[in-house]
Amino acid sequence: MIKLLISTLLIFSFHSTSLLDGVAGKWETTIDTEQGPFYFTVVYEVDGTSLSGTFESDLGTLDFDGGTIDGDEFSYSFDMEGSAFKHTGKLDGDKIQLHSANAQYGDMDMTLTRVE
Repeated sequence: MIKLLISTLLIFSFHSTSLLDGVAGKWETTIDTEQGPFYFTVVYEVDGTSLSGTFESDLGTLDFDGGTIDGDEFSYSFDMEGSAFKHTGKLDGDKIQLHSANAQYGDMDMTLTRVE
């Protein structure tokens, strides 16, 4: 009985830690493009209700700041090669549902997965 209680407490503590991590941390995704799959990671940094971070891919890195976060929902904008992107996202466990809006390239939905 004690082993069951300890196991349950350990599982709950690991699950709670994952929930407390929130959006902060490293996330990855692959999107299909006309030129083939494009893989990138993003590292989100949270300070209160402020969100910033860095995109990383084979093309290099791109920093952003000025984003906001409210609970499990967040948004931020950035400029890449003269084109403005607006991202809105929602945390769902160890996944993020992210919507990207851009006048030149159109809208896109993607799922990011937490990197352990």
